[in-house]
Amino acid sequence: MNLLYNLGKVLILVLMIGLFFGAASAATTEVTIEKYTAEGILLNTTTVDYQWMEAHLPVVGDGITHYYLQGPVFEGDLWDPTESVNVETKDMGALKGTAVKDLCELVGGAAEGDKITFIAADGLKKTFPQKYIYHPEPAMGTVFLSWYSKEDGYVPEYYTGIRLMFTGDTSLNPWGYHVFGVADEKATMDEQDWYYYSGKYPTTTGLSVQNIETISIVSSVQAKGQPETTSVPSPSFSLLICILGVFGAVLLFRKL
Repeated sequence: MNLLYNLGKVLILVLMIGLFFGAASAATTEVTIEKYTAEGILLNTTTVDYQWMEAHLPVVGDGITHYYLQGPVFEGDLWDPTESVNVETKDMGALKGTAVKDLCELVGGAAEGDKITFIAADGLKKTFPQKYIYHPEPAMGTVFLSWYSKEDGYVPEYYTGIRLMFTGDTSLNPWGYHVFGVADEKATMDEQDWYYYSGKYPTTTGLSVQNIETISIVSSVQAKGQPETTSVPSPSFSLLICILGVFGAVLLFRKL
């Protein structure tokens, strides 16, 4: 009985440690894409991991070209038309990823007027209109989810992935970098979608949601028939440690 009691304590400790490191290792390795009617009825859903994306969908980025965002500008023109302030320190890396449009097409696509929401593992959400994803202006470039960085490798070693990114263009900044800057943000996005640091200073870094696990499309399509579900399953470490924890608790209570 002492052996069972000690084993129970060990398994509960494994559960606690696993939950701690699971929270600390926030990088996601797969994305679930969902499509809903305006009434919230699920029409279709599928889950794909980064390996499937790389093997089956066109890859955005070559792992050599760096992509940049822009932080806030605190003096002068806050919209920085020269795209030259607080850019070089916002190098997001030499990335590879998958266009959000291609992922949306896996569940039937998004139509004009649809809303597309990106949901991170910690619950953070960012919603864009369909036009940014399907008809982006050159200054915004392709909206994509990055799952590889030359500096860190693939997720989960690339710990800020899976990440919402923009290819941007090279037209404004003095270095010829691919930057989606604040002037681009103002020119290509609706005012209600602009992001502000401290509620005052425009920035694009706040648009780049990290550790995305869900893309949710909400459309005006009425539900017809039963929802279709396609899934590419992957083992869940969190589920395993939870099972071990429950087993440990049972052994512990038997001792008590």
